[in-house]
Amino acid sequence: MKKVLLTNPCAPYDLGWGEDMMDLLASRLARGHDIANLKSHLPAWGLYLIAENIRNPATVLEHPGWEDFLKELQNGYDVIGIQLKTINLERTVRMVEAIKKYSPKSEIVIGGYGVSALDAKLPGDVNDYAGWLKQNSDHLCHEEGVKFMRRVLGDAPFDRPITQFHMPYARFHLPGMRHFDLNIPAILVSLGCPNACDFCNTSAFFKHKKIYVAEPAEVISFMRHHKRKLGVDTLNVILFDEDIFLNTEYVRELGRLLRADRELWGVRWISFGSAKALAPFSGEELRECGVGGIWIGVESGLVDGDCGKEGFAKRDGGKSPPELFDDLHRHGIETIGSMILGFDFHTPENIEKDIDYFIDLKPMFYQVGPLTPCPGTKLYEEFTRDGRLKSNYSYQHFHLWKDDGIDYKHFGEGGIKRWFDLAHEKLRTVNGPPTLQFAELNFRGYETLRSHASEYLRFQAEQSRQLAAGAMPLVRAIGKNAPSPAVKARVRELESMADRLIEPPTLALRAVGKVVELVAARQAQAHDRLERPPVVSDPGARWSYYNQGSAAPKRRGAFGPADKQSRAAGGLSTSWPFARKRVEPPVDPGRVRVEHEDDDPRVEEERARRRLAVVG
Repeated sequence: MKKVLLTNPCAPYDLGWGEDMMDLLASRLARGHDIANLKSHLPAWGLYLIAENIRNPATVLEHPGWEDFLKELQNGYDVIGIQLKTINLERTVRMVEAIKKYSPKSEIVIGGYGVSALDAKLPGDVNDYAGWLKQNSDHLCHEEGVKFMRRVLGDAPFDRPITQFHMPYARFHLPGMRHFDLNIPAILVSLGCPNACDFCNTSAFFKHKKIYVAEPAEVISFMRHHKRKLGVDTLNVILFDEDIFLNTEYVRELGRLLRADRELWGVRWISFGSAKALAPFSGEELRECGVGGIWIGVESGLVDGDCGKEGFAKRDGGKSPPELFDDLHRHGIETIGSMILGFDFHTPENIEKDIDYFIDLKPMFYQVGPLTPCPGTKLYEEFTRDGRLKSNYSYQHFHLWKDDGIDYKHFGEGGIKRWFDLAHEKLRTVNGPPTLQFAELNFRGYETLRSHASEYLRFQAEQSRQLAAGAMPLVRAIGKNAPSPAVKARVRELESMADRLIEPPTLALRAVGKVVELVAARQAQAHDRLERPPVVSDPGARWSYYNQGSAAPKRRGAFGPADKQSRAAGGLSTSWPFARKRVEPPVDPGRVRVEHEDDDPRVEEERARRRLAVVG
């Protein structure tokens, strides 16, 4: 049976306009806050999903250093898969060169959304890295990865169900509280999106089609498993689906199954949705379906007026963004809003108006970035046809922190950065840290639902009350170190809501609150010494093993808590029971992800050394 290595490009990674691109919150969704600058780590889920769903012995090596990768090649893998992010194309080329030198018999598989860029000759790719990688890879994955890898390995039947029991968790923590991570499972529901926004790479990758991976009953089973594994009463779960609400029957069946199992009443899920897809739902019904948060692509407030353009079908027939966001907030549903700067209709005269429109929505989290035409999209075709790609435009431009590779119609080189900074400054000084919005929307959700006839929604209301009350110590700390009078006024409003809606905290809770306030105040004065310095991003290598046989391998990983059950597991099974309607983990606990880490301080010393070095 072929032995498989799955990895992503070697670390350390570059920063994006001063922030760690690998940190979703610090660089994007909660960028720009000092006292409450939330931190996060998101694993390379695609690699783990494949490893769990093949029968072959597999190793997942996440964020390796160059030396880590070279040493791993010595273990003799038959198939090596690399998850390509376009910005890491050159690193991936170097990894493939190393594979051909040190493990020449290995088949090389390249997957991930970065594969879409390999079919385009970018002006700035003067070394033709894309062409070289295509010629020197054995397999390029342009489809759903699990079924593709099963075919590569001959692991039939190829279309058997995909399970998601042993995936690692996203981890989030408050500043200064790195050792108190909030663990959030992620479940893949589907890939692709039929909305076909002209700038969207992930929709174009799957030809604007939706490919389902998990049915509602399967999603519920995965939720139940992770809730029991984590041993928690309440749990947030990320459901990956680019617009889950397009399938109303799917969402309503998911809600019905959640309500039918009281054990899962404490589960709330977060996914992506458009105004058009959300039109059939009220905020109340969304809460009845277990929705805790929605990422909504606002993109611009000007597209509903004179600056309307094609490619925004996802807004047709839905509520306007202000109406939609207010309804969601009133029912205690968190929002993530995204905005694009640099559309052709943006001018120096109207772009700040558009930014203010976005600020007024009060999204709890947000993503603001410059327009970027990605290969495979309609927008890329238009920019190529019109000669608007600059000579330096290359794979290094495929992220949110560059604005020097294309000709913006009304902005010169570097002109978008000014408005990017202004948007985040207004998010910081007008709305304040996401914690304030979190507290406010949960207070509003409690007010709206606390007297509802539905026992399930009353339960949800009480959950919202507890979440809001739990956030108040940090809210008060923010008020004492507020970045502006407007934020200080927001804190006073929230304190009034707390006085009106919740009982005074117990002595124990007040003591905990004081600790949180002290930590937050310290964070306002100095950088947390536990956090990585802003030189480069170096998440630390992590080894995970699947189906290794009778002996669990002994390797060292430098990042992330190992599963206690995995540590105790002995022999690993190679069998797996599949059931389409109801999927539960096998009785044999052996087939779990096995991670290894070491608390040796030398690990951190080595990481610090690598941060300051160039990969080579």
